[in-house]
Amino acid sequence: MVFAHTVSPPLVAALVLAGGLIACPRSSSTTSADDAAAAARAPATHAAPSTAAPPTPTGARGPTFLENDTATAVTTAKAAGKVVFVDAWAPWCHTCLSMQRDVLSQPALAAYEDRVVFVAVDTDREENALFLATYPVKLWPMFYVLDAASEAPLAVHPGSMSLAETVAFLDGALAARDPETTTDPQAKALLAAHAALAADKGAYAAAAYAAAARLPGPRRTEAILGGLRAAPDAASCVAFGTEHLRDVTEGGAAGDVAAALWSCAGKLLEGSPARASATALVKARLVELAAQAAPGASVDDRADVLATLAEVHQAAGDKAAFAAVHTERLRLLEQDAAKAVTVEDARVHDYARMNSYLALGRGDDAVEMLTERTAQLPGSYEAWARLASTLFKLGLHERADAAIERAIALSYGTRRLRYLTLRADVAAARKDAAGERAALQRLVDDGSALPAALGAGDLVKAARDRLTKLP
Repeated sequence: MVFAHTVSPPLVAALVLAGGLIACPRSSSTTSADDAAAAARAPATHAAPSTAAPPTPTGARGPTFLENDTATAVTTAKAAGKVVFVDAWAPWCHTCLSMQRDVLSQPALAAYEDRVVFVAVDTDREENALFLATYPVKLWPMFYVLDAASEAPLAVHPGSMSLAETVAFLDGALAARDPETTTDPQAKALLAAHAALAADKGAYAAAAYAAAARLPGPRRTEAILGGLRAAPDAASCVAFGTEHLRDVTEGGAAGDVAAALWSCAGKLLEGSPARASATALVKARLVELAAQAAPGASVDDRADVLATLAEVHQAAGDKAAFAAVHTERLRLLEQDAAKAVTVEDARVHDYARMNSYLALGRGDDAVEMLTERTAQLPGSYEAWARLASTLFKLGLHERADAAIERAIALSYGTRRLRYLTLRADVAAARKDAAGERAALQRLVDDGSALPAALGAGDLVKAARDRLTKLP
């Protein structure tokens, strides 16, 4: 999502509440396998598409993306009477990488370059702090279409989209670019909802999204995802998610709605009828999506559905079902990775594969895969950080320390701070008090120097609190 981190408390609460909405929420765990980054995005034709994407004709290309330069994108679009499509992503976000590889590289989107300026924003980079101060991001990827004249959001979509959904997303935004002449009630409600959420008017935004979600039209998915983000509390989120669970049937969004409902239900009182009812609905929906993928769903989308279903089984104590789902998930991911033409293509699924390996007690396979990746891509912090996380979870602390040191040296922004936290955890496990203190102090120093919009405040506070408790 395109936002920043000088984000007001109501908006933060709304975004965090829907943490299950997106494949790549900002993890609070520094030992998460999400602690990894991918190489810079390719501008036109990314890589071989997955089985979910149409083949790219020889010589055809996707749209050209400006890199980390929203000011130029807006200025160019304003002069040419165009809108701005923003891909707000993070290099460690597997869904971001999947979207770039399989959807944003498609020639069908290049056909919009006469009306749209495309820009990619790496949300971990300091040069994007000003942009993020206006458009905070808490879930990844976040896609925006901005009106160049007002810089107001015309359309907002958190999470993955199929190619058809992306085309519809652009069409809807272009149709709604002039609020004075827009007569479609759904478009009007969405414009009001996006503006209200950006202006911290959470209650109004939630009501406007709900109105848009109940209207017929091509942008119901956008309205439903927005309503889940804007829900003021878990109970409201559960009620809204229950109402619209089966209204989203395309691409990754179908699974995202189920994941959001599952996340919000988990915040209700344990044993409550509302929690039990929502959990049963989510389980049934996920079983359906696992058996028959939603139209346009990518391999990454399908893997996310299976990951959420595994969580549901785990919460119910069904170990056999949990293992069976992860086994199927791993088969799907390995099959897709085996088709990859380049290493960059193959590593899109490293995070998901690692998690399934660990879930199945196959940590050695995760280490082997990620060790090979560090040899193939020694300059990318992605594999180094994931390898460090895996080694730490397996209790191989000395090897984890060497890997996380390499990841720290290659990383930047808030991601580096998370790696410093992991290094402190590794040092603590090794009974190295001096190393733990040094990692935490560096985190505080580096994090305090970052622009506030990058959202390092919580990490810095946690490190300071931890430092006070050290002997």
